[in-house]
Amino acid sequence: MQTPEELRKEAQRHRDDATESWDRSDTDGFVSQWASGVMAQEARMKADLAANDGLARFPALFTTDGELVAAKLIDTRHGRAFALLESDDPDSRFVGWFNPSGARSGERQWINDGKKGYRVGYVYAPATVKMMGSGTGLAGAMSVRPVPVRTDGGFSRDVEVLENPADGKTWWYRCMDG
Repeated sequence: MQTPEELRKEAQRHRDDATESWDRSDTDGFVSQWASGVMAQEARMKADLAANDGLARFPALFTTDGELVAAKLIDTRHGRAFALLESDDPDSRFVGWFNPSGARSGERQWINDGKKGYRVGYVYAPATVKMMGSGTGLAGAMSVRPVPVRTDGGFSRDVEVLENPADGKTWWYRCMDG
């Protein structure tokens, strides 16, 4: 496993490659420049992950009393939602759904989510970095980006709680991007 310093050097090498490609070919090398930029982002993200003992920040579902709920964040055709799990096993069947409020105001999100009995907070969980994107062809390729992905299946009670919504500190900047 590479150290954070080695990964940061790799990120710098990728940035240098993109700059060199630009200097050599201007926009004719746009695909190489884009690829070097994405690889630099991936190496930086891996460096940050390595420096944090393999842990990354992810949204998690809590009751309004601050208890962690057995749920994992799922991408659905209507956006991201929490699938409520039958048990603490992240592979257990889904028994319900929680769609966080889409209100523009963080305070309104806080109130709306609380009316449903849940709130979103954040945890540190074990993670890896994967390249993800959507679409097809060049447009699909251009959407590729490095993303931290939980390695615990999406839920575990063996996490470090960063922001418990029962503390009243997360409502004003909650973001479902993790």
